[in-house]
Amino acid sequence: MIFGSILIILAIALVLFVLSFFLNDKFDKLETEIEQLSISTMQDSYQLKKKVQILEEELLTDTISSDEDLYRN
Repeated sequence: MIFGSILIILAIALVLFVLSFFLNDKFDKLETEIEQLSISTMQDSYQLKKKVQILEEELLTDTISSDEDLYRN
């Protein structure tokens, strides 16, 4: 009876041990996907900030040139 119980516990332990390797791979894949999403989001944010900065500079130069035109007249 005790031998059978120990054998069942060892079999369950072996199954859980093997399963743990497959579950870790899924979490590693998920972690990699989240990292890629984060990097992509940061790149998009950086590009948008640069575009806004360029637009602000263009608007500033347009405003300065239009102010100069007003003072000339």
